[in-house]
Amino acid sequence: MNSLCYIRPLTRAKSNQISLIQRMKKCYLLLIIFISISMNAQDSITLTIPINRYQIDSTNGIIICNSDISKFPELGSYDSVALALDSTFNFTSNPGKISHKTSYTVEKGGTEYRLYFSKFPLIAIKAPQILDEPKKPATFVYADLDGIKKSDMGIETRGGSSQYFPKKTYDLEFWEDATGDDNKDMQFCDLREDDDWILDALYNEPLRLRAFSAHKLWLDLHSPFYLAEEEDAKSGADVMYVDVFLNNTYNGIYMLSEQVDSKQLELKSFKKDKIRGELYKSEAVLNYATYFANATPYDNTKERWDGFELKHPDEDERIDWSKLHGFVDFVANSSDGEFDAGIAERVHVGNALDYFIFLNVLRAADNRGKNYYIAKYNQDNPYFFVPWDLDGTFGLKFDGTYASVTDGILSNTLFDRLFKNLPTEGIKQKVYARYTELRLGVLSKENILKRLGENYNLLKENKIYEREALVWANYPFDKEAKTYIDDWMMTRMDFLDQYFAGFNLGITTQENKQQKFLIYPNPASSFISVESDIESKTSYKIYTIQGQSVQLGSIDPVDHKINVQRLNTGMYLLAIGNTTQKILIEH
Repeated sequence: MNSLCYIRPLTRAKSNQISLIQRMKKCYLLLIIFISISMNAQDSITLTIPINRYQIDSTNGIIICNSDISKFPELGSYDSVALALDSTFNFTSNPGKISHKTSYTVEKGGTEYRLYFSKFPLIAIKAPQILDEPKKPATFVYADLDGIKKSDMGIETRGGSSQYFPKKTYDLEFWEDATGDDNKDMQFCDLREDDDWILDALYNEPLRLRAFSAHKLWLDLHSPFYLAEEEDAKSGADVMYVDVFLNNTYNGIYMLSEQVDSKQLELKSFKKDKIRGELYKSEAVLNYATYFANATPYDNTKERWDGFELKHPDEDERIDWSKLHGFVDFVANSSDGEFDAGIAERVHVGNALDYFIFLNVLRAADNRGKNYYIAKYNQDNPYFFVPWDLDGTFGLKFDGTYASVTDGILSNTLFDRLFKNLPTEGIKQKVYARYTELRLGVLSKENILKRLGENYNLLKENKIYEREALVWANYPFDKEAKTYIDDWMMTRMDFLDQYFAGFNLGITTQENKQQKFLIYPNPASSFISVESDIESKTSYKIYTIQGQSVQLGSIDPVDHKINVQRLNTGMYLLAIGNTTQKILIEH
């Protein structure tokens, strides 16, 4: 203290006491400031991450943490920052404000690690052995901002050709204990509660977003037709991204996926020895039954028939291929008249239209004769489609290489007969109306690019591409991959716009010149005026968005007005010649 300020003894006159007190206060203030500066110069902070909210890959030098980073303080003022996990790791430089979008370097005992605070849930699996089948015992830990979940489980590899990839896809089944005698349901974020899950490696997809985007697109595009009876039914599997550690090694980003099964689709159960709901998986192309081109004999003692696998009811309850065989046989062998009169009783046309459009928007070449489910809600209802295994999409082949073809239509015998071989004006107009509706909404170019862009930015900004490259030496990601998918998608949509225009009122010839009409007012309540250069009477039709014809007539060259007073309030399609425009009626 004497080195800071010398204080004389209190022996002076009273007149000097005030000055002495002031000098003492000043000295004490200087002392406090000095101590504060000294403490700040040596100040440090340690961020403590609870167990199971972090995983360490010592082999690759990677640490992933799942923690609420909003609770971390601003770190810029600290001289040193450490991270407390199973031991202490020191930041090699001040990290400032912790972010999901930044990777950090920490060291322990002279060894450096790349540190990531992940935005995605963190999964850690310990599995002494993993086979193709059967499932082997394993332990599972899951962490997200809502909490920690642990469970025993069984695990096996999943897929066909994908099993040869270094990054495997896994099938998970959760158990009450390590014996596996009783299953246990688990729920993750907004996905369903179930005991059976898939961890999709996404290895053959350089951007890690095609299958994810495709699954989400189908859910946005299509809804089950029986939602009034089963409000919890989904049209397909919902998915989410997760970070995965396997046996203390970081495996990268995965897509955690729900299963497509009778629970997901809310199909009627087997009851009183009667088959009600049905579910089959198309897993292979053998004699083209899965293309609906050939109905070979079946054997009710086997759970597989000509590329289809029975999923519901369970094989222990009943195996009966006669109903699906009858449907395939009808499509493959019925006359045109029989097909035209009976197809709507056998397949849900609205679902088939959506699947056909979806299949071709993605140009999912591997999903027209396999990689789909076909189901029946109840015996009184027709069959419907559920897509599956959507990695070979958006300009990519199933092996991960580019498929640069943007033209051509993917089909099978069912769709050929629905849309090509038969002069079925009603169905053709329905698919045209549905495509037009979707192009104004979920399938607009703006919305498609937005979907792909948001998923790409989510992965890129959160350093997924960076850390995938750390663990997979042959990771194929490059900066041009996003440009490719955007360019491919826009070119593909231009082709489909031209193709589906040929479905307008059943007109398939390309010689028909597109006519341009100015329609007003829109919305309308009584009359719609149509301005064009037509020189003779021209027919028109008005359809509902679902493709049902509600009004037809002709436009006179002199009086271009259409009376719409009889139409109910709602959205319609006005078709004039081979041009269609959406109109809104408001009363």
